[in-house]
Amino acid sequence: MSEHKPNPPSLVQCFDAPNDYRSTFGWICGFSAEPDFLNEALERFTRDTKDIRAERGYLSIALMLDPGNRSIKPTEVPGLAHLPFGKGVPPFRLLHAKVALLGFNHIASDGRWLLRLIVSTGNWTRQTLEESLDLAWSIEIRSEELQCTSDDLALRCADMRAAWSTFTYLQKYYDTQVLDASRDNHLSETRVSWNALAEWLSECSRHAGPMVRYRDNQSTSFLDQLCGAIEMHGATTKRSYIAMGSGFFESAVAPDVGNVPTVLEGIVARLTAYGLLAKKPTVDLYINPAACQAVAGSASAIRSKGWKIRPASMMPSVFGQNSQRALHAKFLFSAQQLGDDLKCHRPWIYLGSGNLTGPGFANKMSRQGGNLEAGVIFFPEELEWPQEEPTRSPLALNHFLPIQRHREIGEANTLYAGVPMPERGAPFLAPPLAWLAWQPIAAGGKLIAPCETSSPYEILDPDGRPCERSGATIVWFGSCPRQVRIRWQSGAQSSQCWIPIMDELGRLASAALSALCFDEAWSALENFPAAVNEQNYGDDEEENEDDDMPLGPSTKPFATRGVAAYPVRQMMELVERIAARQTALSAADWTAWCARLEQTLSRLGESTVLAYFHTLGLNPLDPLRVPAFRPDFAESGKTPEGRLYEAVLARIDTQWQTANLLPMEGGLQ
Repeated sequence: MSEHKPNPPSLVQCFDAPNDYRSTFGWICGFSAEPDFLNEALERFTRDTKDIRAERGYLSIALMLDPGNRSIKPTEVPGLAHLPFGKGVPPFRLLHAKVALLGFNHIASDGRWLLRLIVSTGNWTRQTLEESLDLAWSIEIRSEELQCTSDDLALRCADMRAAWSTFTYLQKYYDTQVLDASRDNHLSETRVSWNALAEWLSECSRHAGPMVRYRDNQSTSFLDQLCGAIEMHGATTKRSYIAMGSGFFESAVAPDVGNVPTVLEGIVARLTAYGLLAKKPTVDLYINPAACQAVAGSASAIRSKGWKIRPASMMPSVFGQNSQRALHAKFLFSAQQLGDDLKCHRPWIYLGSGNLTGPGFANKMSRQGGNLEAGVIFFPEELEWPQEEPTRSPLALNHFLPIQRHREIGEANTLYAGVPMPERGAPFLAPPLAWLAWQPIAAGGKLIAPCETSSPYEILDPDGRPCERSGATIVWFGSCPRQVRIRWQSGAQSSQCWIPIMDELGRLASAALSALCFDEAWSALENFPAAVNEQNYGDDEEENEDDDMPLGPSTKPFATRGVAAYPVRQMMELVERIAARQTALSAADWTAWCARLEQTLSRLGESTVLAYFHTLGLNPLDPLRVPAFRPDFAESGKTPEGRLYEAVLARIDTQWQTANLLPMEGGLQ
């Protein structure tokens, strides 16, 4: 759920770099994440495809996940550093907060910057994009705004400061050594970018006001913070309605199963006691009927209080008319309803990572009883009560939250507790070394440890055998690898993970950028906006293990689909497919599409097909300039999207050396 847009973007679109800005650095924390999602997010954040990020060997985002996740290898998501848990015992039951803090600097290099904060109810996974019903909240601050103070700016700055405090707290426990990886003890580029982001956040902190919407539960539970957060904003009047929704409720095997779940009852009781909710409010409970834990066994007790149990709205205006998603979002909504008035009076909303459970909402963070959670409590100015779908009112509440008020789950309906949460895997702990530097020699090379360590470890060759080692130097036979496996002992547990190799140019886990053939170019474009399932670079045999590789869409080379493989037909087939793909895109995806189009087509510069067009003296890009081959919002240079697209084609023309060739139509006549 975006604060400013009636139809919110998908979670991955929240990572898009703004026009005229480029990525600097970002931090993400979460319960879980997958390479597929992260590759899409980094492509939008950096505007570089996976293979170009691999060629650059630069870290753009640091990721801190619950330690129970498997490690994400350096080559799986180029540009990402999945930081291991490294220091002491986790102070939380689970790291469950789902927050991203992103920094961008202006392309004019004039000191302007932009910060973006994203708070999500969903994990950084493909499931969140395709299967779950989740929400997100986002705000931005531009450096030029700091020249003039306002209440809104002070509020956003306070939110940024509070979110940064969550990340600085987590940094004490996670191993950040790889972010300082450099040669000759120079300050790493990554550290420079991290410092720049920290400086911008420090500037924001100086403009922060006393009120704040972003919260975590390091020292106080959300239940204990809720009423004070509402009163802080002066919203102290009683409301007649409250909706509560969650992807997970208290366990179906809780001791008091059959009674109203204690957290749900506690929320209503606390708000009522503080005078923020009427003594006999209308209460709607939104659930996933196929997995609602204790609610399944407590339905009678809940209904006896006069509460309604409802299925979540599928939010077709956001997710599409045929969407069938499982509720995973965690939210509270309260407002005053006055007769038949459509307006929601004095509304407030909570959304965040904290499920309506003890560890998620009623307890503060602790090793045994409380997760580390993050969320926001905010006060939208204009909302209207849910209306029957489809509704044209952009202010209708069902555009923003999965709330509907015309369907109820009655006593005749069956509710299911669902399966319990699966056990977490072995923790991803910090290895003795975070990275190694490559030094070429006559027969292969050496891998040099950046520092001495008293912890024993082994570097494994591609066959899984320990490499010969002398102190901090490891012998490696063959060319420079992108990553290697390190094995070490953690107490009684033997652990392994992959660590990146820094080459002679100071790049981490870097790969050579290869030219593309036409089949590969189309494969890179047809599945947009999904991240490209690009080639492996052949340095690590075990990188192809099925259980380690992200699943990507399978694509067949278009030249084998009954299309004659001669140059003009191949080029026109590609152009027609590009046109068909891009005319179906939304404006929200246009910038990311233009970046991928440019980076993909630029790598066809050495193609024999393109060489043939040079002999004909024809420019094969010309058809892509006609309005029919462009979406309506970019049909001409009169719109920002159109100007961006034409600039991309102009740069490809330069790369292909086709700018001075005849247009296709004129040449064919």
